[in-house]
Amino acid sequence: MYKIAISDLDGTLLGPDHKVSTQTKESVHRWLQDDRKFVIATGRHYIEAKKIQDDLGDPIYLITSNGARVHNKEGEIILKQNLPTDIATAICEQDFDPSVQINLFTDQQWYANFSIQELVGMTIDTAFYCQAVDLNTIDKSNAIKIFFWGERDKLDVIYQQLKQQFTGRVNLTFSLDKCLEVMEATTNKGAAVEAVLKTMNLNAQQSIAFGDGMNDVEMLRGAGKAVLMANAQKDLIKALPDAEITTSSKEHGVAVKLNAILNNA
Repeated sequence: MYKIAISDLDGTLLGPDHKVSTQTKESVHRWLQDDRKFVIATGRHYIEAKKIQDDLGDPIYLITSNGARVHNKEGEIILKQNLPTDIATAICEQDFDPSVQINLFTDQQWYANFSIQELVGMTIDTAFYCQAVDLNTIDKSNAIKIFFWGERDKLDVIYQQLKQQFTGRVNLTFSLDKCLEVMEATTNKGAAVEAVLKTMNLNAQQSIAFGDGMNDVEMLRGAGKAVLMANAQKDLIKALPDAEITTSSKEHGVAVKLNAILNNA
């Protein structure tokens, strides 16, 4: 029996409107009422994930910034991994395609070299917003992650550049085709899930995980059951050919699978 469900947010638990549907809320609450655990695992910042937690109405563990932070139900940090300061500094000092946005997260702030309306429209918590600054002027000693937003062909160039420049020192992943994420080498959702399972005295075989992007791959591979959304990235479907596929996030795919498990219990 699955004791714990772990879900990505964008393209998975959230609909196209970046909100949790009423149907999904009811399913998650039902899952928790059945003495099971539910965990959010997202590339988004903790501040935004906390907003979703509040919306669900149940205290749960939050894995954020692709595993760089893990907070328990009380909001205490139980895992913290930063992007090394020298790497964050080197990235911010480089010249990339001027059309590509460079973003940097700290525990309290979201900085970028310029603002993009498309990303502003995806914001969950209006109190947490992109601040356009000269990235060379900010303190990078507490950089959680850096991510690039732009056209895929331009991001592919940056991916290869950083992969060669920081061999073995960074984890590079595409959470979306337009979003290239840069974390410390051992930072990923899968490692964060392992930390959460350990605190709960659960094993991987007791877990079911939901995702749609390549930043979910370690988490999905490590779960007892991997479930992909119908809207998942093609690269993820290729990477996990044996994974089950549920309906899309628009069609409440996480709720559909959770309900099926609970109905058959």
